[in-house]
Amino acid sequence: MSEKPLIVHVLYRLDTGGMEHIVVSLINATRDRYRHAVIALAGTGTLRLEIEGTVEACLSLDKKPGKDWSCYFRLWRALRRLKPDVVQTYNIGALDLAPVVRLAGIHRLVHAEHGRDAADPRGENLKYIRLRRWMAIFIAKYIVVSPDLQHWLENRVRIRPSKVLYIPNGIDPAVFKAARASAGPRKLMGDLAPAGTLLIGNVARLDKVKDQAGLISAFKLLREMAGDENVDCRLAIAGAGPQQVELQHRIEQLGLSGVVRLLGNRSDVAELLAECDVFALSSIAEGMPVTLLEAMAAGLPVVATDVGGIASVVHDGITGTLVPAGDPRALACVLKTYVMNENLRHQHGEAGRARVATEFSLSAMVSAYAALYDELLMDLRVQRTNPPVGLAERREH
Repeated sequence: MSEKPLIVHVLYRLDTGGMEHIVVSLINATRDRYRHAVIALAGTGTLRLEIEGTVEACLSLDKKPGKDWSCYFRLWRALRRLKPDVVQTYNIGALDLAPVVRLAGIHRLVHAEHGRDAADPRGENLKYIRLRRWMAIFIAKYIVVSPDLQHWLENRVRIRPSKVLYIPNGIDPAVFKAARASAGPRKLMGDLAPAGTLLIGNVARLDKVKDQAGLISAFKLLREMAGDENVDCRLAIAGAGPQQVELQHRIEQLGLSGVVRLLGNRSDVAELLAECDVFALSSIAEGMPVTLLEAMAAGLPVVATDVGGIASVVHDGITGTLVPAGDPRALACVLKTYVMNENLRHQHGEAGRARVATEFSLSAMVSAYAALYDELLMDLRVQRTNPPVGLAERREH
């Protein structure tokens, strides 16, 4: 058969987020090599537009909250119709689907771990640990996006090391470098951060795990500290999510309405980052955040919490500075260091740009996934090219 193999990606929801952007990038970058389809358990958002015309199908199973047994049947039926060669599931929300994938007759299942949520930031939930162990029998390979997740899967969850593969997230740094190079006076954020002000950026889903509430508190402290030096700082947060109303209330409560803005989901992240001076990430749990790579590719120094796989991206004291999670004062103090030192901002920003270009490129990530898919598909291709002897003899007669 000359038809390209079909990879079906199954995730909880296809909406704005770092993991979801990686799925879209992977699909678009390998469209000439594989066919792709996406199954979203709980619906899709605007990100779906970026793969329309590329995927063979983009389905929503409209899963109800909690255990929705009919959703398992709808997944089984969709897989039987699509007949994929490989299925890839993502994060804990899709992990328990592994038996359904096997019942649908698919024996090549990959499961990707991109990070943990606010309810279990350290991966200590025994129910989820046991689930990962039980599902291992159905899974050909676990993909992790950071050394931290790899160590956790192998040593805490006790997944056999030969089943765990580290593939770091990757981006196309040229997009962010070009946006930075062409940036002039702030066109997008000039009303929030006019000439003479310093703009701190954050791009992340508005979720408790990202702790933008702590970032806003840190920014309040920073304004008080920097005020003594006559430095005017502003904060822009791009993203949407369940914490939006609560965060807006916090901004108003702290009297920051004129200097902090929630931007919502944006399609012009590269241009936004080009207008920032510093990038801040306040998460309490992370795998390998894509927005962190994007900020570094844009030449921004990074102040980030030392959680999950962040330390494998940010070289403390070289491309940025790491701070403890949940400590607004520590975050504020480090931000002030960058606010007051333009040379340090430039030095760490350039080091970060170089690091992303050499170690976290989109091409390297795509090559690693393609090598894995091809390894899994090798026996299938052999079967298609060389059918069993008995079958070949029957065809001849």
